[in-house]
Amino acid sequence: MPRANPFTVPAAVLVCLVVFAGTSWAAAGKNTLALFNLRPTNMEAMGQSGEILFTLVSALEQEKTVDVMPRREMEEMLYQKGLVQGDNAAAAAQAGKVLGVEFVLFGQVTEAGGRISSRLQLMDVKTGRVRRAWTPSFADRDAILAQAPAFARELADAMASGAGGESPGTLTAAGSGGPSLAIQALRGVSRGDRIFLTWKFDSAMPVSGFHVYRSEGVEGPYQFMGGTREGRYEDPVVKKGTTYYYRVGILSVQGQEVKHHQTVMVKHSGEKTPHSPLLMDGTGHVRRVVFKFVPSLQNQQENFTITTYPIYRRGGQDGQWRKIQSLDAGKKSQYELAYSVEDHDGLDDGLAYEYSVASEDREMGESPLAEAITLTTVGRPVLKVRQDELLRKVLFQWVPLDGVDGYRLYRKDGGESWQKVGERRSSQSSELTDDRGLADGIQYAYYLTAYDKSGETGPSETVHARTKDLPSAPAGVKAEGGRVKSVRLTWTALPDPDVGGYAIYRGTEAKQLEQIDKVRGHDRESYTDKGSGFSYLEDGTPYFYAVESYNLFGADGELSPVVSATTKPRPQAVQELVAVAAGDAIVVTWRPNPESDIRGNSLYRSQDQGSWSKLDVLPPDQTRFSDKDLKPGVSYRYQLIAEDPPVSG
Repeated sequence: MPRANPFTVPAAVLVCLVVFAGTSWAAAGKNTLALFNLRPTNMEAMGQSGEILFTLVSALEQEKTVDVMPRREMEEMLYQKGLVQGDNAAAAAQAGKVLGVEFVLFGQVTEAGGRISSRLQLMDVKTGRVRRAWTPSFADRDAILAQAPAFARELADAMASGAGGESPGTLTAAGSGGPSLAIQALRGVSRGDRIFLTWKFDSAMPVSGFHVYRSEGVEGPYQFMGGTREGRYEDPVVKKGTTYYYRVGILSVQGQEVKHHQTVMVKHSGEKTPHSPLLMDGTGHVRRVVFKFVPSLQNQQENFTITTYPIYRRGGQDGQWRKIQSLDAGKKSQYELAYSVEDHDGLDDGLAYEYSVASEDREMGESPLAEAITLTTVGRPVLKVRQDELLRKVLFQWVPLDGVDGYRLYRKDGGESWQKVGERRSSQSSELTDDRGLADGIQYAYYLTAYDKSGETGPSETVHARTKDLPSAPAGVKAEGGRVKSVRLTWTALPDPDVGGYAIYRGTEAKQLEQIDKVRGHDRESYTDKGSGFSYLEDGTPYFYAVESYNLFGADGELSPVVSATTKPRPQAVQELVAVAAGDAIVVTWRPNPESDIRGNSLYRSQDQGSWSKLDVLPPDQTRFSDKDLKPGVSYRYQLIAEDPPVSG
């Protein structure tokens, strides 16, 4: 059996490596390795292996004899071919050929009682067989860091063993100094006109098949009877009442044979047994399979009264047949010739299972197993982020699966629990958008499942996607001062259609700004502040401003640096205003206003200390006015007020 190693790799693989361009990958002169995600066997084990495999990759880099395929390129190539990562040996071998690597490390991980255990297998892509298997475990992070170098060396040695065209060493039986090749539980039984042999073996052993030998004496001589690739053999050349002895030899992948001295004795009774049913078509579904079989007509012809049909399944690591249920021979529709069998007991996603059926009569005699059929359950979907960094939404895609009713998308953020956020009720669906309650600038984790009327697959590999950040502050914010009771702001618009507009902040102190208005449109580049309500800004007063962008959902982005500007002071008073009586008129004169931007001068008059009334608005360059609208005996007063232009936009 393979040696145990205390190094453990948990479930989800998050390894960041350099991405090389191109559609194929290979590294000359080194063993090439693809690291698959380890399938979690329970929810507790999800998300455990990122740090572990990162540590393993770092340790392999120190070994300098193994090239690990860049992860992103591996995922892209598998996605394009509709293949998935998993813990199935056949799938690993197929994926390895597509990826162009020599080896694939795959397996599964379990967490129970705070301890994480795993089963890792090294697939030799060229031979299509598992070269080595490990069952490491760890209790804490320090153990991972401590054991990673030792495991990396052991993994590198396993990849180098027998590689590179070297001549294979002499293989011997277990315990004699060579590779451990052994079988267990060799058993034999006499049924009907033949003898059936079964044995157990580690599927991780580098074997290509078995040879069966028979003798009529325990000491031999043993004669070759035939070969098989499985852990069973049927010997049809037997005599009633004769005792036979059997031994099994193991064929290595290098073509050599290891002979074991484990012997099983079987006496052939020659008793007749029922005939096997005939298996018909079957279909794999989500974590279940359905198939049919028809009884053998020979049983009725030979007067066998069949009472039950034992159902057997083979799958998993030990490759042994297990009885999973029995069908009552009387429970069948009278309108149907075939029996229907449904198995949903502990089946996993995307795995191949073999099924067989036997006939059992009322004397408890059981027929040999029928010729087996292989059925594969629906695999887990392969989820891919089609586009992220979008405004509160993420786009996904996947390769459609046959035999499902639809797909469900799950999401979580940080420490939150997984929640279903989307569903597509069509087997041919391949795209979905998540826009339910997303926040800005957050990274989310996602997985996808497929479902049918009876069940739901396990989660796909976890992918991560990030929503778009809040908009940045507009650049180049400037405040134009010297304006009449107003300040004009300008900035460089953000070239982002997801920007809803800009919020304007103002204050009389740089550290105390309040929002005064919003302008819509990402392409807006100016704003004129005329005050609030019916109140204009104060004359000659400094104001402080900042501009803040906001997105289409109204969420505020980054605030710009604070800028300031001062409004235009009030115009200066007119100097040397003089009124002189000249005949039937009063001539008013004054000095020109030194300010060049005033609109004009308003002249007011008061009679006998009464109220003021405006006589006229005079151009700014006029310095003399003759008032002839006079009355005898009336006292007149005059005042001249300089006026600014009206407040503009």
